[in-house]
Amino acid sequence: MQQVGRYQIVGELGRGAMGIVYQALDPTIGRTIAIKSIRLQDLTDSAERERLRERLVREAQSAGILSHPGIVTIYDIAEENGMAYIFMEFVNGPPLEKMLLAEQTPDKETLLSIFRQTAAALDYAHKKGIVHRDIKPANIMIHEDGTAKVTDFGVAKIVSQQMTIAGTMMGTPSYMSPEQVQGGAISGRADQFSLAVIAYEVMTGEKPFVAEYLPTLLFKIVREEPLAAQRLNPTLGPQVDTVLRKALSKNPDDRYENCTEFINALSTACTAMPGWTPLPRGASLNMPTGGSQSGLGATIDDAHQPTVDLTPPPMPPPPMSSPIEVPPPFEPRARRYASDRSNIVIRRMLLSAAVVAMVLIGIFFVIQRFAPHGSPRQTAVAPPVPRSQESIPPPPDTPVETPKTEDPPASAPVPTEPVASKPDPSVHSTGFEFQVTTLPADATVVFDGDPATRCKSPCNTSLSSGRHTFVAQRDGYRDERRIIEVPRDVGLIVGMVKQMGSLSLITNPPGLTVIVDGKEQAQKTPAKLTLGVGAHRVQVMKGSEKQEFTVDIRDGLLSSKFIEWTP
Repeated sequence: MQQVGRYQIVGELGRGAMGIVYQALDPTIGRTIAIKSIRLQDLTDSAERERLRERLVREAQSAGILSHPGIVTIYDIAEENGMAYIFMEFVNGPPLEKMLLAEQTPDKETLLSIFRQTAAALDYAHKKGIVHRDIKPANIMIHEDGTAKVTDFGVAKIVSQQMTIAGTMMGTPSYMSPEQVQGGAISGRADQFSLAVIAYEVMTGEKPFVAEYLPTLLFKIVREEPLAAQRLNPTLGPQVDTVLRKALSKNPDDRYENCTEFINALSTACTAMPGWTPLPRGASLNMPTGGSQSGLGATIDDAHQPTVDLTPPPMPPPPMSSPIEVPPPFEPRARRYASDRSNIVIRRMLLSAAVVAMVLIGIFFVIQRFAPHGSPRQTAVAPPVPRSQESIPPPPDTPVETPKTEDPPASAPVPTEPVASKPDPSVHSTGFEFQVTTLPADATVVFDGDPATRCKSPCNTSLSSGRHTFVAQRDGYRDERRIIEVPRDVGLIVGMVKQMGSLSLITNPPGLTVIVDGKEQAQKTPAKLTLGVGAHRVQVMKGSEKQEFTVDIRDGLLSSKFIEWTP
C-alpha cells in the first residue's frame, strides 16, 4: 500500500489482530502521522458490519475530544474498500512492551514516571466517560523525550464490544479485569486493574496471573489472589504488596478511587524501601524465594496476542515436569510453582488411573457374567470361566447366578461387538476435571441433561472419559450447546449471543427523529433498528410534536410499524 487518501505511506509500525498500523506523511502540512487500519470485511454479516462502522465513527468522535498530553490524539477516520482507517498522532518512540523486552529495563524512577503519566491520562479519560478496556504495555507509547502516551482510546472499546458479539474475546487475557472476564459493568477501575497488573509485572518480572490454558487463566483472574510481590522480589517491602493487592481487588469497589490515587500510594510504598529494584521479565526465576519443591512449567505468552478465539482447539492434558533437586532452604519461584502443578497432575493421573481400573474390573465382571449366554453387547477375549475357577471374587452386591451344566463348545464363535463409548453420569464426582467459562458469566450450565451437574459459570465439574454435551443458558441470551471429548478437552470458553430482533419503522413524511427507551437513535425514518428482546417504548419526533407506541421485540423476528403523521 502506497497511499490512503491524501496520506503517503512511509512504513509499517506494527500489526495487530484487526489490521496494520502505518507511518504516513500528510503532504499538505508536512506532518507525520500514524494510520491504524481495521478490516471491516472480516465481518461477513452486513448488518453487523454496518453497526461496527457506525459505532467506530461515534467512538472516534468521542476519543477525538480527549485533548491530553498523555493520550495519542485522533485526527480523522475514513473508510475505503472494506477497510476503516483511523488517523492519529505519531509517537516517535517505542511502546513500553518493547522496553520491557530489552536486556536493560528502564530504571525505577523512569518506570514510576511512566506510571504517573499513564494514570493521569486514564483519569482524564474516565472523567470524560471513556474507558480504554485494553491497557497493556503495547498500548503505552514512550516518546523520545520520555513522555508516556496511551494509544487506542475508544478504538479498543468499540472493537472489544463488536468482537465479543462476533464470538471473539478482545483484550489481552493476562491484563483483563475480573469484571471484563465475567461480562459485568465496566468502569474506570477496570483500567486501574490492568495498570496494576503492569506495575506488578514490572516490579516482579512476572504477571500476577499465569496459567498454561486460557480457561485456567481466566478462572485465576476471577477467583484467585496473586502471589505476594515481595516473595518474587525481596527488594520490595510489604507496603508495596498491600498497595498492589488493593488495586488488584476482584471487586471494583475495593480498589482505589482512581488511577492517580493508586500510583501515589505505590510511589509512597516504594519510597519506604529506597533500595528496591524492578526486575526484568523472567528474572524472578533466579531469585531466591521460600520453599523446597521443584519443577518447571510454561505459561501463556500473550504479550503480542490481543485476540483470543472463544472456540479453542482441543487441548491435551498438561505435561508433567521432571523434578529437579535443589538444596534447601531456597529455590526459584518457577520451580516451586511447577512442582505444585506437577503434584496436581500426579494426583489427577492417579485418580484417573483408579477410575480406569475400576471401569475395567467392572467390564471384566460383566463379561464373565454374560459370556455363557452369548450376549450381543459383550466383548469376549476367551471362553467363559466357571465361577469356581475365577481368581477374582465377584463384588459383594453381585447376585450369584447358577451356571449352566453344559458349557458351549470351544469351537463355537462368540459374537463380538465393540462397546460404544458412552459417558456414565454417575462418575461425575471421580472423573476428569472440566472447566467451562461463559461470556458473560453467571450462565446456568448442565452436562448431559443431568440436573445433578448444574452449575453457574465459571465452574468446574468432573466428567467420565468420553463424549459429553452441555448447554449454557442465561436470561436475555440464546442457549449455547457444545459437544466435548474428555479428557482431550480440559476447558471451554463460550461466548453467548444476546437475543435480538429488528424493528422496521417507516413514516410519512420520512426523515423523522426516532427515540427508543429515551435514547435518540442515529437513524432517521425510514429506519431498521436492532433491539433486545422485550418491550420497548418508541417515540417519533417531528419538531416539538411526537407520536409514541410500544413494540414487543422477539428473538430473530422482524417487527414492522408504519406511521402516517397527523398534526
